[in-house]
Amino acid sequence: MADIITSFLNRSRLAVSAPASAPPADEGDDCPLCSSELAPYDMDHPTQCPSKHCHFNFCLSCIEKFIQSTNSAQESSDGNAFHVFLHCPNCRSNLGPSIRDTVLLRKVDNYLKIDDDVNLSASELRVKNSLENDADIVLAVEEARSREREFFRDHSDDTASFVTQDSIWSLGSMEGYEADLSGVPKSFISRHHSSLHEGDKETENSLVNIRPDTTLMCGLDFFMTDTEQRFVTSFLVSGDSSKIAAAAEMLHYVSALSRQGITPNSKRSKSSNGTANSMMGSIREVIREGNEARRMEQEGGAGNKSAGVLAEMFVPLAKEKRKNREQMNLELKRQFEYMSKFPLPLRMPKYAELTAHKWGFSLTFRDDAWDGTVLDAFCKISVTKSLLGHVSVTKQHGQSRGIRSIVDVGSSKPNGRGQIDISRPRVIVASISPEGGQQGIMVGDVVSHVNGTQFYGTASDLVKKISSKSDGELLTFAFNADAAVAEALRRRWLLSNPKRSK
Repeated sequence: MADIITSFLNRSRLAVSAPASAPPADEGDDCPLCSSELAPYDMDHPTQCPSKHCHFNFCLSCIEKFIQSTNSAQESSDGNAFHVFLHCPNCRSNLGPSIRDTVLLRKVDNYLKIDDDVNLSASELRVKNSLENDADIVLAVEEARSREREFFRDHSDDTASFVTQDSIWSLGSMEGYEADLSGVPKSFISRHHSSLHEGDKETENSLVNIRPDTTLMCGLDFFMTDTEQRFVTSFLVSGDSSKIAAAAEMLHYVSALSRQGITPNSKRSKSSNGTANSMMGSIREVIREGNEARRMEQEGGAGNKSAGVLAEMFVPLAKEKRKNREQMNLELKRQFEYMSKFPLPLRMPKYAELTAHKWGFSLTFRDDAWDGTVLDAFCKISVTKSLLGHVSVTKQHGQSRGIRSIVDVGSSKPNGRGQIDISRPRVIVASISPEGGQQGIMVGDVVSHVNGTQFYGTASDLVKKISSKSDGELLTFAFNADAAVAEALRRRWLLSNPKRSK
């Protein structure tokens, strides 16, 4: 079990950076389309525009998006359909025969210049070995270099075969994520070691039978792989408050990465060879498309689609648009019906990192009591302060057929409150500062974990614990990962998955 969590650790180890030894691009050389700085390989392998006086060059990312946009008819803002050709954005010359050579050479050179294999991961070593020993790829790269030299009339030997002089070291940002040898992506950071036990294989083995519940992902399912969604789902529906706190922390880091635009590659293999296969498959696809484009050029058909072919592409576009809209509306209706039948707790688990300061803390706290019921998870807790300074706590329980169904799952008293424990003291958030609010903390949230361990005590005990920290020290909190929410999520899962429950 600990191995799975460790393998979910640290998406920051994703090999997405450029080679450290590569020289920086000249200052002022930016992509004219996206304004990002041109990489060294963008400068070394400029686009081969047939126009002698054009010299237009743009970055690898824009070229790949450009090529992708030509695969199907596009729709303009006014609803009309159009087709994008592989023509130079500047002079409209045909780039079709050569642009994939440019992509191939840039991808290869992005992984060169590192001779030391010591710091390479297992996936990177597999990629390097594959590229250096795959005869088809070696031949394709040599032919692409030859065509490039011929185009630019460059007869120097500076671009000799990469097989004998260069090395592959890293994975590009568009090639997916590194997988460790166990095949589980290194995607999450978890400090909740209290939820992990050596030799615990129950959760690992049950992942196969877990159906990811995207309604639990706070809208972050797009930024997670299927394995990650299954893992988080299994923790959130486990009924274990410590595992729920760990899941909240995982989602916190996914959210942080999503704001950086980091998403998993949906085509990545789940095996330990997934990253290598993804990268090699990408290069083989570029080679295949390039060969096809050159064949069509020789046959006189590259970049010149007949009106009949274009019509065949444009006519179905309106129908496809209507069909997609209908499917979207149907999916939204299904989601609404599902959430009405299986509502989420009003207090969902969340995670935050806050800094201790001598001048004060970003949250204030107040003592409260849990009544020992599952219904408490569907309770809105409000803290108000009167003009005279009197602080009061009010609780408003949600009332719906879906909530009642969840509370009654496994309950000995139907239509009851789902009593699972005696009344116990707890601490809730009484007020927040901008630092806390920016992380999604709300007044009424229940403090369940501090620095990765479950918190038992009073508001005074929590304030003393925070005050004992040094100025600037980071504290981690899990909110609403309490017994009521844990049991509510478990019962919701049993109700929505009757065939999978025992």
